[in-house]
Amino acid sequence: MHVCHFCDTSLEGDYFRNIALGLTKRGVRVSLVELGPGSPPKWLPEIENVSYVSLEASGKLSYPFAVGRLARYLKDESVDILQTHLFYSGLIAVLAKRRAPDTIVAMMRHHTSVVRMMGSRFHIAADKWMAEKADRLMTVSKAARDYMRDVDGIRREIDMVYLGFDFDRLAPNAEARARIRSELGIRDDEFIIGYVGNFATGKGHRQLIDAFEKIVKDVPNARLFLAGRDMRPDIAAYASDKIIFAGWRDDIPACLNAMDLFVQPSLSEAFSQVLIEAMGAGLPVIATDVGGAREVIENGVNGILIDPDDSEAIYRKAVWLYNDPESRNEMARKGMRSVHERFTAEQMIEHQMSLYKTWMKEKHGA
Repeated sequence: MHVCHFCDTSLEGDYFRNIALGLTKRGVRVSLVELGPGSPPKWLPEIENVSYVSLEASGKLSYPFAVGRLARYLKDESVDILQTHLFYSGLIAVLAKRRAPDTIVAMMRHHTSVVRMMGSRFHIAADKWMAEKADRLMTVSKAARDYMRDVDGIRREIDMVYLGFDFDRLAPNAEARARIRSELGIRDDEFIIGYVGNFATGKGHRQLIDAFEKIVKDVPNARLFLAGRDMRPDIAAYASDKIIFAGWRDDIPACLNAMDLFVQPSLSEAFSQVLIEAMGAGLPVIATDVGGAREVIENGVNGILIDPDDSEAIYRKAVWLYNDPESRNEMARKGMRSVHERFTAEQMIEHQMSLYKTWMKEKHGA
């Protein structure tokens, strides 16, 4: 079986590493295709039987050419299943399917309302169209599946596969904590509130910064650590010695270890990967009640859920956790235990492989 994962942007992340490692161990040939100009993941040499190619689409004007390049690749490499991630990879894959009919196109949605929040009528219509035209449709949480049915009006079968994680790579690490804090000039006595996410509209950075401006009045030794690409000018204007804009990092587990509290302030999510990573790293978490957050957090037990777009709630809960280290540590312990039980890479791969085998049997009439 040859399975190809196709994404708009970089395939560097642990999700793709876990997928590649788990599938190849089961005898699957894996290829990774990146839509835009890019480079192979740094981890690629560690795993045999995995290849990488970029379609070199430098902008939307080159996307029609990317359709042709992808179709040729699918045919030349005899790709059995093409699993897409993000908007444009899904759209291009569905269009390429017409020229490569032997490949099963499985579109995996990682979002809920973000296209409606940020996109045009075209984006909204195209999002639904490709979901209906793909051979298979998947998503990452029950909440995202419900959104697709209730809001987008999609009536076809939608498979749901939770993301899975290699928690050994995320485990608390005193050496990594010391290294990152030293690199960023963080003192041992400073309380670090952190968030990892690209600076896109809807990710909640403004709400978190607004909350932090109040938190620091009550907790003078607090600092805010933000990691992510695509910095926006309106957010950059808040730069100060109390806010660390770290840019994009390829050592997220180490960065999480440098934090004391994780806040996920998004206005829209399907199933926040970094939320699970933060809990896996042993951090107490505050998260907005969006997307699949309720499928991960039992409010007040292994984390805290708040309404989206509520800076006051972030402020109050963060100060409470700072002032109650016993509750903070207990919540972190329960959070780490709960994600270790439910969201392992092995569980994700087993579920994904089961779907692949079913699709292949149906394709060949077995």
